[in-house]
Amino acid sequence: MKISHLFCIVALFASLCVYAKANDVERILDEAEDYLIVKPSRSLTLLNNISDLSSNTDNIIMRWHILALRASVSTNQLGNMEHSIKQLLIYKHSRYFKDNLVTIYSAIGIWLRRSGYPHYANISLHCALTFAKNPRHRLALLNSKALVARDLKQYKHAQSLYAQATLIASKHNNRIKLATIDNNLGAIALDKKQYNLAEKYFKSALTGHQNEDNRSGHITAGLNLLFLYSLQNKTFDYHRLYDPISSLTNAFPSSAKRALLFWIHTTYNAKGGIVTDNRLHKRLKNEFDQLESRRVKQLVKVYLADQLNVAVSLPTKSKPRTINLNNIKSMPFCNWKNAKP
Repeated sequence: MKISHLFCIVALFASLCVYAKANDVERILDEAEDYLIVKPSRSLTLLNNISDLSSNTDNIIMRWHILALRASVSTNQLGNMEHSIKQLLIYKHSRYFKDNLVTIYSAIGIWLRRSGYPHYANISLHCALTFAKNPRHRLALLNSKALVARDLKQYKHAQSLYAQATLIASKHNNRIKLATIDNNLGAIALDKKQYNLAEKYFKSALTGHQNEDNRSGHITAGLNLLFLYSLQNKTFDYHRLYDPISSLTNAFPSSAKRALLFWIHTTYNAKGGIVTDNRLHKRLKNEFDQLESRRVKQLVKVYLADQLNVAVSLPTKSKPRTINLNNIKSMPFCNWKNAKP
């Protein structure tokens, strides 16, 4: 056989291997995307099973990080979000980045909100909403903007945004988003100490997420209801709900949700008393640090910690850990000038 023929065969075999590898990676990414709603932890497991990500094309690398962002939003893994945002910014002038701008800026907005920068978060979300044409995207963005408004205690504005989102979700029969909206309206009612209204919204959210097999939403609504039942000393309702929600929460990869469950159940078991056991006292403080956000910590402090006589401190401000504000302000397509830390 001539050397040139042998070279061609080797080159063809190599190209077929590369093609097969690319197809395998694409299949894993497709499967990871399929699990985003029903089990985002599975999405992260699949994504992390891809070895040598850097050997793939830029588009595959960007898609990997976009999927990791979306899964990390549901499981509240800020470290994962931080890493993927940093990697995506490398490609901020690419066509693929621009084609996925809505998803990327939505995730960055959520990350900024959870990191303690609501004004920057609002600009990122507004930017994404400007480019969003898909009803599903607009729903997610309206919901995120309403959460920012709630963080800023702009309750009327938040309710207005939820009203817009409800119209879109109802029109397109998006039951998961309708359940999410109910949960968030319940949270606003809880902020305003409208307990009966909050219970109505949380129950509706729980049913909606449960029917759609949305585990993250199911757990969140369930924990909110347990929190409310504990405040109101509704023993029967609490006991009926506790076992299924605790099972789901303990099986879910979120230390923040497990920490909230521990605080709620400890307070319920105390029955109005205070914590005197030093080990339990120490654990409660450790679990407090694991809670999802400053907002949740504030609720736990006011309603649970003070009742248990456990001294905890709220963080003054949660800051991004790697991506600084200068990096954010350099991102294209958005007007960051009026943002304030």
